[in-house]
This record gives sequence, structure tokens and C-alpha cells, in this order.
Amino acid sequence: MLDRNQLLEIISGNRKGIVSTTIRIGLGCMTPIYRLAIYLRNRKFDIAAKQGNESIIRSAGIPVISVGNMTTGGTGKTPMVIWLAKQLRSHGSRVALVSRGYGSENRNGVDGPNDEALEMEHRLPDVPHLQDPDRYRMTQIARHELDSEIIVLDDAFQHRQLARNLDIVLIDATAPFGLNRLLPRGLLREPLDGLSRADLIVLTRTHLTSTPERNSVVQKIKRYAPETTIAETRTRASHLLQFDGQTEEVSKLDGKPIFFFCGIGNPENFKLSLEKLNCNIVGSQKYPDHFHYQRSDLEHIRESAKSGEAAMIICTHKDLVKIGTNRLGGIPVYAIVVDVEFLNGEQELKEHLVHLFKPDN
Repeated sequence: MLDRNQLLEIISGNRKGIVSTTIRIGLGCMTPIYRLAIYLRNRKFDIAAKQGNESIIRSAGIPVISVGNMTTGGTGKTPMVIWLAKQLRSHGSRVALVSRGYGSENRNGVDGPNDEALEMEHRLPDVPHLQDPDRYRMTQIARHELDSEIIVLDDAFQHRQLARNLDIVLIDATAPFGLNRLLPRGLLREPLDGLSRADLIVLTRTHLTSTPERNSVVQKIKRYAPETTIAETRTRASHLLQFDGQTEEVSKLDGKPIFFFCGIGNPENFKLSLEKLNCNIVGSQKYPDHFHYQRSDLEHIRESAKSGEAAMIICTHKDLVKIGTNRLGGIPVYAIVVDVEFLNGEQELKEHLVHLFKPDN
């Protein structure tokens, strides 16, 4: 069974050979079927939206903000969801996060919170996070049992069964259009004309690209959503965090030999971010997104870091909350905690929000 990184090597064309070529041809033959299914599905929801058919598109009864994307893999949704929740809380609104819970770990027949939920629990201890494939049901629990006043839906642009008041779509500037192919041959969840449904498009990780590259992406977005505001953001390393809550300045990484590991949708971006922090990467281990670490995995990380004489082991926040330790083999383990920083478009987003949250009186 291929993991996501191996499959990406194949569909991107980086992996050569008859087997990889055969897989690409097979996936390409399946793409028209996927395209038709997506067309029929979107058409059903488009008609339902025009008719106000509440049996197909259900209302939560309170304002809903959706944060989603056009491609599979990481686009920086979690930092954006955290930013939104903090904004809403700062204005006194009771906000709840709702997500499908993809990648949850099943223990004794019960699905627990996934890595993103654990990370958000660390960052947003006063904001409930409900996870279930039936997201409408979760909104009703949030509304009636938790007295929530506004919902933030995580990864829900294509989840059109639930009405929303604000649709935010994130596009990763480093890998914007999913190899320009629909699933399963590429990484696009739907054709790019779906961008026209967005109320706001946010270009993320712009600090990892050049100005001409960003401009090219923006121009392509405007072809599909000419009237939609496009914001640009970067992620800023805020601080280093250990599992027990101890923090250090990011400058602690400067010149240090480090070993990093991650189980995220876009590991190359994590590597690029580390390189910009002037640390000396002596080794790394990349795992599939939402990876569930076993003792053997942690032993491998420990021994690899030791053999590279790493002074620190670095991971993402959502990896840290899963491994639950401050040290591996005597080597301190830190997560890099990141925050969203707007380069432009922040005021436009805040203006959207002001119509949704409960203002201070």
C-alpha cells in the first residue's frame, strides 16, 4: 500500500519506470469518472442553493464560517482556524470548532480526537472542538448544549450539505493547484471554477515563494474568481514548545544541529521553514499525514537523532501532542508553534467577521 508521499512521487512524474507509468495511466483513466461525479454533486447543491432547499442544504441556525481548500494535503488550515477562533473570542463570541475528525486514532473501538484537535486544545483551551462525520449534528450540539453563538468548520469547502455564512478557501502558494489535475490523477478535489463559490481566498505560505511565483498564482485565481478578495499570509514561527508547556525563543535554533520529523500533508514546507531559521539539519524522518506513532517509530527517531549528533529534535505541534514527551534518548524535543501573519487582506476578512460575531456592547 502506497502512502501519500510515495503516491505524490508517482503522480507528479518524479518517480520513473514502468510500474509508476502504469499507475499514472490507471489513475488518469479514473479521473473522468471522478470529474462527472463532482459535476453532478455540485450541480445538485447549486440548484438546492437557488431554490433554498433546506432538505439538501441544512442551516445550523447560527452563523457558520467554513475554512477549506481545493486540494488534498496541508494548506495551513489549522493556523487559520486558530486565528479565526481567537478573533471571534476577542469580540466576546462563544465559538465552537467542528470538523470531520479525519485521522482519528481508534482505541478500544472508540475514535479519539485527531492530531489537529489535540493541537487546537493546546492553543485554544476555551474553545470546544467537536469531531464527527455528521457535522450538522455537531453544530446542533454546539448550539443547544454548549450555547455556542458561531461555528468554525474545518476543512469543509466541499461539505456543502451544511449552509455557511462565510466561505474561506486557502491555497498553498508553494503547491497551489494540485498538479493541475483532478483526483485521483492529481490532487485537486474539484475543478478550479469552484473557486467562484468562495467569499475570500487566502494565499498561504507566501514567504516560501518568490514575488513572480505569487503573482502568477494570483492571476490564475482571478481567472476563476475575478470578484473575490485574495488575501496573502505567511506563517511566523512564534516560539518553541515542549510537551509539558515549557517554551523557548525560536532563536535557540540558530546554528544548532537538529533532527526533525513530521507526519503532515506537506513535509517539504516544514523543512523549508526550518532552513529559514538557520538551524543545521543533520537528519530527518517524514511520515504520512495523521500518522499514529508507535514505540518503534520513536525508537527510530531517537537513534537517528543520536547518530547525527543532534542537539535538539524538532517536530510540528500536532506531532508533539501525539508523542507526548519532552525528550527522546536524552535529546530535548520541541515543536515549532506557528501563527498566521497577514501581508494583505486582513482588514477585508475582519470586515466579513464583523457581520457575524456578537459585538461588544
